[in-house]
Amino acid sequence: MRTASIYTLGCRLNQADSALVAGELSASGYEIMPWGKATDLVVINGCTVTGVASQKTRQAVRAARKRLPNAFIVLMGCEATVAKPDKYPEANLIVPNPRSDAIPNLIQAKIKQALPAKPVDDFTLDGVGLYEERTRANLKIQEGCDFYCTYCIVPHTRGPARSRDFDDVLREASALVARGHRELVLAGVNITTYSSHGADLADLIQALLAIDDGFRIRLGSAEPGPIVPKVVDLMASEPRLCSFLHLPLQYGEDGILAKMGRHYDTSEYASLVRGAFDKIPGLCLGTDVIVGFPGETEESFSSCRTYLESLPFGLMHIFTYSIRPGTPAATMPGRPTGDVSATRSATLLDLAQAKAEAFAKSQVGKRLVVLTEETDPVSGWSDNYLHVTLPGNALERNTLVTANIVEATGGRELIAQA
Repeated sequence: MRTASIYTLGCRLNQADSALVAGELSASGYEIMPWGKATDLVVINGCTVTGVASQKTRQAVRAARKRLPNAFIVLMGCEATVAKPDKYPEANLIVPNPRSDAIPNLIQAKIKQALPAKPVDDFTLDGVGLYEERTRANLKIQEGCDFYCTYCIVPHTRGPARSRDFDDVLREASALVARGHRELVLAGVNITTYSSHGADLADLIQALLAIDDGFRIRLGSAEPGPIVPKVVDLMASEPRLCSFLHLPLQYGEDGILAKMGRHYDTSEYASLVRGAFDKIPGLCLGTDVIVGFPGETEESFSSCRTYLESLPFGLMHIFTYSIRPGTPAATMPGRPTGDVSATRSATLLDLAQAKAEAFAKSQVGKRLVVLTEETDPVSGWSDNYLHVTLPGNALERNTLVTANIVEATGGRELIAQA
């Protein structure tokens, strides 16, 4: 039997794409092996959202060729979409977004670079994502973005916003649940723009929950937008929709938000967040923040830090601005020096750590639903995205259990009793 391994860099959407490729390869007779094993076929799903991500993709391709000189190497994904083929001489096949055909078919065509397919709305996807070692599965529901934030390369690598056909989402979701996955994570570039045959994101969630009562749904990163309050209402009334909302802010000061081309201001964002907290006890609010953007001053950074302190974030991802060639921000003046950006990043990382710990401590004494992923000791993730260990319990992996939280041990770590 032919063997294949897949290495994924980047977001949940990339993970979902890789799982679909794994399903295609398995159906075509490949045995999917863990990354690092010697295999006939190597697929690298590359990321280019930052310069570091592109560099890591480049290193992964080079390392794969050095380790497996006779393997057939495929580079796919966002980096494959924007990089020139001569940047990756080690790759036998380069597959840009969106894929025009299944990877096995493209290999048989014996070409160096595939042409991208035409982006279409209400698109469908063949097969079912393969997640052999996971209790959770990422479910792709949307692709692309029309916002064109000034720092972001994604509209160029993923194309325009478009939604997956409603019935096709339900088809794959039903198959994933039938395989035993107890949590589905909805993935896309901008899932709050989902729209298919008159159904919005909230309508899709309700239809997914009706498939079976033995699993739960978690939202992936969700851009702030008009659908969010409707989703919050559903989250407040439906316990199987996890109490986790990741709303990328990107910056906490209106001048920089305007330079970024974001479609809200700090007042609108705060109103959206506080409305959610009023309705959902125990909600974990996640966000992304970029420091070092062109035009950032001590005054704007101070305002940003104060604003972040005022909101009840439970999870903050801090990024340093990375120039993406071809984006408007790449030529904007006033970019802070590397040392200044590093200092500001460290400041916000300390704040993120403190907020994560404060949120975890606020859950002591509460009862949370945990999906177990490890057995020695038993541990897993709560519905509001905290890592919970249940010492002394004998529970199988992939079990949904209600746990009494007895202690916070630092970071996002909790101790509980079943």
